[in-house]
This record gives sequence, structure tokens and C-alpha cells, in this order.
Amino acid sequence: MIDRRKIQILIIEDSKFAYDTVLDILNMGGWDVYSERVEWKKDLDEALKKRAWDLVITDYYLADFTGKTAIEMVHSMFPDLPVILITEFVGEEMATEMFRWGAADFILKSNINKLAYVVEREFESYIAKKQQKQAWEMLVHSEEMLTRSQSLAKLGHFEIVYPEKRILWSLELYKILGYSYGEIPSEEKFFDRVAEDDRLHLIEIWDKAKTEDKQFELELKLRLPHASKFARLTLECENLSNGQSRYFGTIHDTSNYNALESAIRHNEQLFKGIFNNSSQVILLLDLDGRVLKMNRISVSLLEREEREIQGSNFIDSLFSQVNKEIQKQFRQGIMNANQKRSTELFATYISPSGKTIFLDCDISAVTDPMGDVMYLVLEGKDITEKIELERSYAQAQKMEALGTFAGGISHDFNNLLTPMFNFVSYLQAEWEPLREDPERKRTFFALDGLMKSLERAKALISQILDFSKKDAVSLVEVDLHSSLNSIFAELRKGKPFNGDFAMNLSESKALVQADPNFLYQVFSNLYENAHFALAESRSPKIQISTKKVWIEDTNIRNIPSLKTTYYWEVEFKDNGSGIPKDLMGKIFEPFFTTKGRKGTGLGLPIIYGVMRRMGGVMTVDSQPGNGTSFYCYFPAWESLA
Repeated sequence: MIDRRKIQILIIEDSKFAYDTVLDILNMGGWDVYSERVEWKKDLDEALKKRAWDLVITDYYLADFTGKTAIEMVHSMFPDLPVILITEFVGEEMATEMFRWGAADFILKSNINKLAYVVEREFESYIAKKQQKQAWEMLVHSEEMLTRSQSLAKLGHFEIVYPEKRILWSLELYKILGYSYGEIPSEEKFFDRVAEDDRLHLIEIWDKAKTEDKQFELELKLRLPHASKFARLTLECENLSNGQSRYFGTIHDTSNYNALESAIRHNEQLFKGIFNNSSQVILLLDLDGRVLKMNRISVSLLEREEREIQGSNFIDSLFSQVNKEIQKQFRQGIMNANQKRSTELFATYISPSGKTIFLDCDISAVTDPMGDVMYLVLEGKDITEKIELERSYAQAQKMEALGTFAGGISHDFNNLLTPMFNFVSYLQAEWEPLREDPERKRTFFALDGLMKSLERAKALISQILDFSKKDAVSLVEVDLHSSLNSIFAELRKGKPFNGDFAMNLSESKALVQADPNFLYQVFSNLYENAHFALAESRSPKIQISTKKVWIEDTNIRNIPSLKTTYYWEVEFKDNGSGIPKDLMGKIFEPFFTTKGRKGTGLGLPIIYGVMRRMGGVMTVDSQPGNGTSFYCYFPAWESLA
């Protein structure tokens, strides 16, 4: 018996039939649904108050209000509650507006069968967000406990790494030394607070700590602008293998001693555990947005070490490549957080290795027990996989619809072309004896031109039919290197390349899952395109290279439907003028061409589809003026066996 998942859904719908349809689809999708239907605005307010709903589904056109108003009413009471909008038709502009209103997703009524999948995704996302919120509340609570414990014990700590003099102070140390939280900590500021009589002794202990492997303790007198304090310094030094030295120490304000060392250690470990084990990017910032600390997932996902950006503004060090509007929103988020208001925004991060990461960000403040802002927190949820999946799904739907449409039209045009071919062929054969007649030459010129036009039309129809094919592909074990040598030998013989042509194939045997005819189609198309792109080059070059890669180490790891396995990568590189940045997103779209009348705009879309049908994929990298590289990925045969 299937274990049906329970869910409580409020459905805003003025049609009983539509309401029953939604419930039937969810029941068939394995859900045990408790639901209520409301159709009037006044009923919605009451329904929201009387039960804790897991999800809301609303039609756009309702009796006395719209789906937009419904979303606003829901989110005014429950900001995080997902709302799925069902509508008849939506364009790109309207889709953008719906997300701006706060819709979790929208579904066309013609595609209502997708509802169970969307409900599952948004329900899981909602539950995960609630759990993350609870975890973050625990984190904030633990930080508050730690801060209170340090404050009660009057114990601050610091860490300094030499020779960089990279320094970190705990919040209590700021208080003990009499500095505001916004100031950047430094060694000089610490030494300036030590009374002159004790400073020489402190310098002596400081130097000994680097050479002697032991812990030092020293009683100090601190001189603050308006007071004096007595403190106990505990200091130790760790000499690292890379030549660095790391000093760690505590300053215990003994002016009014109250020992809570055990509680401090416990709460600090609790804070670190929650902070570092979070699944989200978390950056602790000072009040101006400078990075104080990064958790483990931040270091891993952003590919940046904490020491590289500590003390620098997070916008300049991490998001300098995003557009000005996003940077402006980040700065506004810092201002809002200082006023104890949170800010949500979407940002794109480009990692040092070139990966594009989409982040759902939130900037908020952490306050002390008195309500004053201590520092800021930037949280970022990695939604790259979700974005890529949605893009891929939308592109697949678009290509499928276009292929079906083009295929149907092509068959009709093919039927029209056939009698035209027959009639022109008949006229050519009938009048052939008169070809040399001076008075008939113009007629034959017209007939020959008409026949060439018909042949081009037939070739175009053939390409469109190839594009629309959905037949199953029979894939076999293919020796990639042997096939590449054979294909390019044949291509260069039929159409010589007047330039530098190099093949740098891996020494390892490359067995892949492919169709030999499709292989020829892919690389003959790339060869023809390179010929065209290099026609005016003074020193044309084509380079083909291969290597075996693991999918997780490549930029195709987020492409849906690809198997997690080894792939053979074929790079086809030319030194042409490259592809302008604004055209990169269009080159795989059907009927888009930069060749004018010499191209149909179907070559690349067809071979892209061919690569996907073989279980692989094609990507492109191009910089204007630096040539173009096409990367073809074929599943390695031995990893599929």
C-alpha cells in the first residue's frame, strides 16, 4: 500500500468543477489532501485565520478579486506560505509580474497535470525553509547566549595571524577594550590600551610565545579613555607549516570577576556547530558590510578562503561582477539591516573557476539583549539547480512544440514541392533539344534557376524534418578517436582546409555511447561552420582535442537528465572572430543564423538535439576576437556497462 503524504491546502476557486479537478490530480499524485474552497474575498481572510495551511492554490480570475489580491492577502499574514497560481494563458511579461507579486509558481490550465509535481516541490521547499528558519533562530539564540555568557564572565578572545596581522576579536573584547563594534580590530589598538608600565612585559611575553611551545598568563592594567581596568591575558602561539604564526588569546576583565568559563566554552561550540553545519551560505558582517566570518559551505560553494576577504566589503570582494542594480539592492539591504529590517533579493555569483551560482539571499541583523545591532548576517540559498532545471524544462517544451509545428508544416510543403519538381523536370526534358537555340536560352536560364531553388527548398525541408524527428536512437559502442580520424580525413578530402589543422587526441582508448551517423553529422556541421567563420582569416586554425572527465568536475553537472558518470569531452576550437556576447544565448535556437542567405539556422539546433538524443550534450565558449570552442560530451561506454 502506498504511503500517502498528508497536506493541508487552501484552494481559492469559484468553480466547483475546477476545485474537484485539482483534488483529483493531487490524489492521483499520491497526496492525502485536506482542503477547503473559498471563492469570495471576505471568506479568504477567515479561512487563513482558522487553520495553519501548508500551501495555497488560487485561480487568477475570481468572483470579486484576482489572484494578485489573493497572493497579497496570504503574504500579509503568512509571508513564507507558498501560493501557486493557476491561469489560462501567460506571456513572458505576465510571468515576471506573477513572480514579482510573490507567486511560488504558476501553472497553465492546459498543463494542469504538472500540478502534483509543483505542489511536491513547493511543499518540500516550504518545509525546508521552516526548518532553516528554526535552525537560524537556534543559531541566533546560541549567539545571544554566548554573548551574554561572555558579558557576564567579562571574557573576550582574539586571534592574530602573522605576518599578515589578520586579526579577529570577539564582541566582548570590543567592550573590554572600550571600542565600538564598527571599528576594525588591529594589534596596535590592543597594545594602545595596555598601560605603559605593562606594555614592555607584554611585548616580551609576546615574543616568547612564538618560540616556546607553552601557554603564558599575564596580569595587565588597561587604560581606557574614561576608565582603567585590570585584566588577565592568556596567550599561546601556533607555528604553522606554511611559515605563518597564529596567536590565540583571551582577555579576562578581572575588575569585577565572575567566572563562567565552562558556560562560555559550551555555548561557543554550540554556536560554531550550528554556524558551520548550516546548508546555506552564511556571512557574518560588521555594520558596514565587511566580512567578519564565513561558514564552511560559504568557503566551499564560493571557492574563497575566509582569510582572502575577511575585513573587506562583501559586495566588492564577492559580488563585484553582478549588475549595478543588484549591488544597489545589497547596499540598501545593509542600510535596512542596520535599522533591523531584513531584505530579500536574488543574486548571481561567478566563482573563481567560472561557475555561475544563483543565490536566494537574505540580509538581516543580529541584535544584543538591549536591542542594539551587533552585526549583520547575509544568508544565501543555492538555487542553481532549480533555475537550471526550470530553464531546461522551458527550453525542452519550446523545442518540442516548435519541432512538432515545423514537422507538420514541412510535410505539407514537401507535398507541394513534389509536383513542382515533376513539372519543371518535364519541361526541362521536353525542351532539352532546344537548349542551344539562342531564343530559348533565357527560358532555360529561368528553368535551371527554378530547379536550383526547388532543390534548396527540398534541402531546407529535409533539415526541418530532421529537427522535428523524435525517433528512438540505437546507440552502440564507438571508438571515438578512430571515428574522429576517419570523419575529418573524409571532410578535408572533400573540402580542403587551407590552414593549420591539428588533432590532439588523448592517448587513452576512447569508447563512447553514440550513433556513427550522428557523429558524422555533428562534426561535419562544426567543420562547415568553422570553414565559413575562418573564410577571411589570414592564418586560420582548427584544433580538435579530447579528454575523459567526471561530470561533477565540469560545467555540465547541473544540466538535467545527464547521468552522473564519466564523459569523453571533444573540444572543437577555431581562431575566428568569435561570437558576440549578445548572440551566445541564441545560437542553438532554430532558424537563427549569422550567415544571411547562406545559412538556414538549423545546423546547430539539429546537432544539439542529436547530442541530447545520444545521452550527451554540447556547450560553447567564445570570446569576440579570441575564437570559439564547441565542447561535445559523450557518455563513456565502460562507465555505462
